[in-house]
Formats: sequence, structure tokens, C-alpha cells
Amino acid sequence: MPSGSKAGGPVRAAGGIVWRDRGRRELAVIYRDRYVPSECCLPKGKLDPAEGWEQAAVREVLEETGCEAEIAGFAGLLHYHVGDRPKVVVYFDMFAVAEGAFRPSEEVIRMTWLKPAEALDELAHEGERELLRGCLERM
Repeated sequence: MPSGSKAGGPVRAAGGIVWRDRGRRELAVIYRDRYVPSECCLPKGKLDPAEGWEQAAVREVLEETGCEAEIAGFAGLLHYHVGDRPKVVVYFDMFAVAEGAFRPSEEVIRMTWLKPAEALDELAHEGERELLRGCLERM
């Protein structure tokens, strides 16, 4: 059974809207070449077996951005299909507590910090833009 899914259930993933500081002036975005060349998105990934949503979000943010982050609250969730499989992604509002060195991988080719308005222009998926808008409205 693939990680991030339960038998017969949707693929489960977690991620974050990761703010560089408490002033929320910049957030982390990543770039992937997996499905679309240089696709900009929020850091996220599948849950490992027996892993919780929050634990997975913290781990995925570290793996994809190099940043240690703490969860400040729930940001929202997205559900969609990847091929014929349903997928649920739970996002958390997070703050970077330590910026490590970003290392490109098979999944993530680049990471950068953007101002919220820049991120809204750059993010490839409307669902992620809506999550960010919601987070900004709650500030």
C-alpha cells in the first residue's frame, strides 16, 4: 500500500503555509518539475505509515524547504484527484524557527521566499491561492 493512503481511502498529504517570521512578510514556495515545468506550490507531501497530519507537515516542510517550522494553526484543506485517485491535503499555518540549507531533490528543484502578493501571482494552483487568501484575511 503506498504511503499516505489507507486501504481504499484517499491519498493523504500534509503541508504548510510557512512564514519566514511572525510579521508574515514572506512565505516559502517550492518549484517542482514533476507534472508541469517549474510548477510553483506550497510545500507538502504524503503521510508516512502511522504518521499524523501535523507530524507529516513539519517533516515535509523540512524536507522540501530546509526549514524547521512550528505549527501556529490550521490553514485549511484541499481535495482533488490525481488521475483516478482522490487526494486530501491538510495545510497548517506555520512559522520558520530555523532556516537550514535548501537542497534540490528529485521532487523539488528550487525554494524561495516570496511576499504574499508575489506568491498569489506565482502559485500554480487556485486551491493553494485560496488557502493563502484565507490566511491573509484572518491576519
